[in-house]
Amino acid sequence: MSKLFSAVALTTGDPDGIGFEVTAKALAKLGPQKNTSFFLFRDKDQEKTQKRYFKLIDQKFSRLTFKSAKSALAFYYILKNANALDGHFLFDLELSTTAADWIIEVTELCRDKIMNSLVTAPISKTLIKDAGYKFVGHTGIFRHYFPKNPMFMGFIGNKFNVIITTDHIALKDVEKDLSPKKLTASFAAAKMLQGLLSSGKPVGLLGLNPHAGEKGVVGSFEQKVLLPLVKKHKYLSAPLSPDAAFFPENWSKYSTYLALYHDQGLIPFKMIHGQDSGVHITLGLPFLRTSVDHGTAKDIFNKNKANANSMVEAIELNLKLLKRS
Repeated sequence: MSKLFSAVALTTGDPDGIGFEVTAKALAKLGPQKNTSFFLFRDKDQEKTQKRYFKLIDQKFSRLTFKSAKSALAFYYILKNANALDGHFLFDLELSTTAADWIIEVTELCRDKIMNSLVTAPISKTLIKDAGYKFVGHTGIFRHYFPKNPMFMGFIGNKFNVIITTDHIALKDVEKDLSPKKLTASFAAAKMLQGLLSSGKPVGLLGLNPHAGEKGVVGSFEQKVLLPLVKKHKYLSAPLSPDAAFFPENWSKYSTYLALYHDQGLIPFKMIHGQDSGVHITLGLPFLRTSVDHGTAKDIFNKNKANANSMVEAIELNLKLLKRS
């Protein structure tokens, strides 16, 4: 039985944010999962400052604490090879390294197929910078390790799903960033998500201009760039008018919406799903990574106010897609 086990990393982000709280609450709600071993990456001082959340975990899991991922994995493989793994074991990593280091370490472990997948709590750009790195967020780290892989942000909700074609760039730079090569890569990412979700519904492609350009009256991008590409990719809709695409009656028509810039997709997604629901997925990685769809919320650190719904959904989706891979 234990030979079927998957090693899933849970990184808890900034030690003074809500990452550990929402992860502990999610683990307490979900409990042990069949054929799954969780590796909890957290700060060495966490147990002193947030005892109540360890109590939640310990109600459901047999927590095995280690000082490094290397020592935890060594014991994990001893148990695995002896066919003695149990889903109730939780590998608790009490670490003196930074949350940025954890992401780097897990990225390497997943790249080398030593671990199977990753679920992340939020990490601040300041923490990464203070740790001595120049990466911008999780995606910056992933792109450093896989520079040839086009990567896109996907967001999975219980109402609809969204993929963002461009990164965090100024609105004035969006059109020139939308090269045919970039668009084709985003179409492939949308097709990938369509497959992961086992959906036969088309991808809803948003237009760039108001009313999707209205046949060239308020912009020519749709006519000159998008429509010729759409003809080559039959799973795409014709460019949708962005101001009407997200009406509730349209949600069930598409496997996902493909937005051309950040706010075009995330304003409606967050308006409908809120900040305590929805899952962020990185498309283009050679391994599975899901994440919460909210920030570190340091203003409510250790106040027991954080909503763990997004982390619950991030873990559930990770395990669901891992079984299909």
